[in-house]
Formats: sequence, C-alpha cells, structure tokens
Amino acid sequence: MKQPLPIAEDMSKLKTLLHDSLSPHLTADAGKDMRILNLACGRCDEAETLIQVGSELTKGGDVEMIGADIRIREIRQARENHAHLPAKFLIEDATKIDQHQELGDDFNMVFLRHQNFWHGQELWKKIFDQGIAKLRPDGMLVITSYFDVEHRLALRALEALGMEVISNTRNKASRELSDAPGKSVDRWVAVLKRRGT
Repeated sequence: MKQPLPIAEDMSKLKTLLHDSLSPHLTADAGKDMRILNLACGRCDEAETLIQVGSELTKGGDVEMIGADIRIREIRQARENHAHLPAKFLIEDATKIDQHQELGDDFNMVFLRHQNFWHGQELWKKIFDQGIAKLRPDGMLVITSYFDVEHRLALRALEALGMEVISNTRNKASRELSDAPGKSVDRWVAVLKRRGT
C-alpha cells in the first residue's frame, strides 16, 4: 500500500533512526530471527518500517511483528493496510498484555511509537511494565515521543522500572505538527535495555 507523502517521509527518517540506534546494541547471540511487539500501535503506519529494520538487522532473518491496540477501528485498518506483511494485529488492552499467554516473553524488541505518557502516567507505567515483561533478557524497548517534556518523563518512568537508556536521539529532521507548537513526529527515539544486561 502506497503511503501519503508526509507519512512516507516520516517512515524513511524513522527507519534510519531505528537502524542507527539499534544496530550497535545487538548481541552476537541475538539469533537470526526477530520478534517485535508493537504496543498501542493504532493503525500502525510504521509496520513495514519495523519489519524492514528487523530484516536488515538480522541480515535477512525471519521477522514477525505483533501489533496490539484496544481501538477496534484502528486495528481493523492495520489488518487491512498490512495484510501483505508478516504481522498480526490484536485487539488487546496493552495494560493486560500478560494475559495473552501464547504471545510468549521472547520479543527482541518492544516498540511504542508516540507513547502518550503525558496524558495518563499511571496507565503508561502499566503499559511499559507489561512491555518489559515480554522482552527476552537481551531485548530492547524503543519509544518515540512528540515532545521534550513527555519524553523525559517517560524515560524517568522506564528507568524506575529497571530499564537503562542505551541510546537517546533527537530527530533533527522531525516534521513539526502545525496544530501543536513544540511537537513533531518521532521527535525523540530512545532505546532501553534491562539494567545490568
């Protein structure tokens, strides 16, 4: 499916940022395949980008992505738009993703694009905690943020949950949101691992 121009440009920038942020931190025994859990994914414009990055980082290994969101309409849209990808989209409450036992807890990456920590900190702490529990020991959690203060607060919450920031990049080319001064698309991209791993 061809994406509208601004989204295609956003995805191109995100792809480069993810590749550059993740590749130095992959462990030698990470294996040839990659499992990605995308929490609160909405219609998941980034699905193809995540799978492409996974394929590049594993040098052509199998990549599986699972997207989860509580919003039925968005998940239906994601299923329709990305039917050609090795991806599944679940209508799930991300604060209770641990109840979905068959997902396992061996994801190489948990991804949260434009997390919304500013609007519901306790809710997002639960989502972060659930995502962390789904990571394999050497797995990485990745967040992107629309604005600076929210990003700092989200990182502080993740650090309190035992995560360590291993990469934190300001996307200088992020597209400004005309209706929201100080906000821009994927303004920050941070990669975290469990502390001590």
